[in-house]
Amino acid sequence: MLNHMRGMELTLNTTLIWLSALAVTAAFSGYMGARPTSLKQTGPRMVPWRFIMLLAVTAAIVLLVHLLSLLGLKTDPPQGY
Repeated sequence: MLNHMRGMELTLNTTLIWLSALAVTAAFSGYMGARPTSLKQTGPRMVPWRFIMLLAVTAAIVLLVHLLSLLGLKTDPPQGY
């Protein structure tokens, strides 16, 4: 392994921490994005909550595949003839 990458491994604990943080982020941004717009507020919403939710869910799916590979499940496509 390269020297400049030492200590940058995505271990099981780190993967679980990131996965839980992304799940909380996705749930919170989903809640904020689903709230009705306020009639008292003038102007558009300044934070794109639904887009943040989509990014968090996409990253969580990638980490879930990584977690499954850490646990020993093969995610490679089947070999052809």
